[in-house]
Amino acid sequence: MQNNTNIQENNNHKQLHEAPVSQKPTGRGGTLCRQLLSVFHLLLFLAISGLIVYTEGGPSAFLSLGKRKLVMVALAGVIFFILLTAGDRLSTFLHRTGICRWLELLLLLGTPLAMFAVVQIIVQLTELRSTASTSYLRIIKYAVFDMPVGDFLRNLVIYYFILVLLILLIRKINIACMVYCLLMVLLVLVNYYVTEFRGQAFLLLDAMGMSTAADVAGNYRLDIPIYLGITLLFTVDFSMLQLHFQRLRIPHRLQKKSLHILSQLVVLAVFALGSLYAVVNAANVSFWNTNRSYRDNGYLCALVSQVRYIHPEKPAGYSVGKVQEIGEQVSDSTQSNVTVPQNIIMIMNESLTDFESIGQVKTDSEILPFLHSLNRNVKKGQLHVPTFGGGTARTEYEALTGNSMYFLPAGSVPYQLFVHDPESGMAQILKAQGYTTIAVHPNNASNWNRANVYADMDFDQFISTENWGNDSFDKIRNFASDETTYDKLIKLFERKQSGEKLFTFCVTMQNHGGYGTETLNGYQPDVKLHYNREYPLAETYLSLARESDRAFQKLLSYFEKVDEPTMIIMFGDHWPKIENGFTASVLGKKRSELSLDGTQKTYTTPYVIWTNYPSETVEQDMSSNYLGSYVLSLAGATLTPYNHFLLDLKDKLPIIGIGAVCDTDGTWYSQNNLPEKFQKLVNEYHILEYNNQFDQKHKITEYFSIEKRPQ
Repeated sequence: MQNNTNIQENNNHKQLHEAPVSQKPTGRGGTLCRQLLSVFHLLLFLAISGLIVYTEGGPSAFLSLGKRKLVMVALAGVIFFILLTAGDRLSTFLHRTGICRWLELLLLLGTPLAMFAVVQIIVQLTELRSTASTSYLRIIKYAVFDMPVGDFLRNLVIYYFILVLLILLIRKINIACMVYCLLMVLLVLVNYYVTEFRGQAFLLLDAMGMSTAADVAGNYRLDIPIYLGITLLFTVDFSMLQLHFQRLRIPHRLQKKSLHILSQLVVLAVFALGSLYAVVNAANVSFWNTNRSYRDNGYLCALVSQVRYIHPEKPAGYSVGKVQEIGEQVSDSTQSNVTVPQNIIMIMNESLTDFESIGQVKTDSEILPFLHSLNRNVKKGQLHVPTFGGGTARTEYEALTGNSMYFLPAGSVPYQLFVHDPESGMAQILKAQGYTTIAVHPNNASNWNRANVYADMDFDQFISTENWGNDSFDKIRNFASDETTYDKLIKLFERKQSGEKLFTFCVTMQNHGGYGTETLNGYQPDVKLHYNREYPLAETYLSLARESDRAFQKLLSYFEKVDEPTMIIMFGDHWPKIENGFTASVLGKKRSELSLDGTQKTYTTPYVIWTNYPSETVEQDMSSNYLGSYVLSLAGATLTPYNHFLLDLKDKLPIIGIGAVCDTDGTWYSQNNLPEKFQKLVNEYHILEYNNQFDQKHKITEYFSIEKRPQ
């Protein structure tokens, strides 16, 4: 009798934990969960729909988009309404037909394929930007069906791996599939909006700068154009389909066995690591046109491939002995008989670009008349910078340290990843020679980790909004004006002690991105463009650039009357992100269609080195990694061997660009196609930079820093 009872209990236990694979979740908890998730999808669907209408100009403008687009939006809405109101009943009906299990399996296996298509469609929209003359079917064809088979398969490895991982972690297949859909879309939307706001694709290491990006995010408008909106609406439909129709479940007996789960994860990890290793090393990423790599090679594959660029590579032939050998061969390039300035003011002007030097700007107003008029006691030209539309700190890092982003992981921001205490550079060199060193930034001290970085660089003081004091702080739009920032520089000069030497480094904010009408805050742009299309963002930006030109003229007018020898350096950090149509008209073609050397033009900003004492006037182009050493030499400062090396290299390769270098004849060479003589020079630079920035244990400090002189 006892045996029969045990057998019956075991059978009941077995039936309880071995539910059919397609069994529908039951109970009040399961129903409540689906209801909450349905409400979430409803809110998401309504938010996307509202943003589409808002982006397209309101209800009346939205209705004039065309029948095909409206039909697709309506179809997405009908599908969503059916799933929302009758999804469970339809699912139950299909379940009773007996073919549901196969449909559920096909839905599960097809989910990565569907999300691959969605992601690549959004990547294609990111690349096209304007889709007025392109049909949605053509976009789908380019995005999905034109990809080489090898790249397609490499992407599928990643897509299936992520889905399996989510299923193992969440343990609910339908919930895991929903999270998977939303996660994939969110990941590709990051690239879409990063490209929209700064004009440069999202890179893996950009994630480190999210806090700074969030600080200025309020100055950008979140738009959802019609084709992007259609894609997102159908993705929400697909996610709802998973909620109601995906009833496959992991058997209870497997859910209870932690050892089995652990073994699953181990097997998956081994498979994934091997597969991802193959993927990472198979795909190439073009960092001067990353969105094209995302389009041609697949977004996730190209994104994951960036893993191999995260850690700075040790240069070929690196050793401490090689560093010493290069340092001993450096020639002394110190300039003799130069005036040593009592004041050095170095200004990095936010988003300042000289479009008039690139091509024709159709306007009645000259944008930078004062900068163009400077022809006495001035060095000026185009400065090639390592970033576009954002990433200010990359240009700043090159100018202050002499190190080049050319050798660092693409997308990285050294201020957040690589700076050490102490950090060799201009501030340390000038401080060792008797200058008081002050950094100024009319915004948050935490931006790009500057509070910590400036201390590591040996700045004596950092003035930000947190400790600005009682001096005026006038704004244009939502940012401190250049004029009020320059007034602060004048106050610092006036307050210094008699005979004190002062080095001030300033990063402005006036021209920061986000040029839409909603950010003007009462500011009235005064530049009008004359094109067939309107470019309000460009008009706002160009008006701000004129304000910068006027403020700089006022600053120089003040120091013209100062008796103390003063050197003022001003340069832009990167191009602004404004309408693609405007930049295409200036460049002669779309940025995505430019050749290698054409693309390099979009990484140029103006620079000026002015003195209030007699000095030679020179026009030359260079890259920002040389700027600091060049300024130090003009100021008659004692230079380090690293400074001497950079000045020697500048005479042979005046521009270290984005994935390419330019020689003195103006010929560009891609990173993978360098002549042997230039390979040697670039590798020597890499060796010195690696010792300076990464081999702290064996760093030859005297090559990069100056011993402090006794007072």
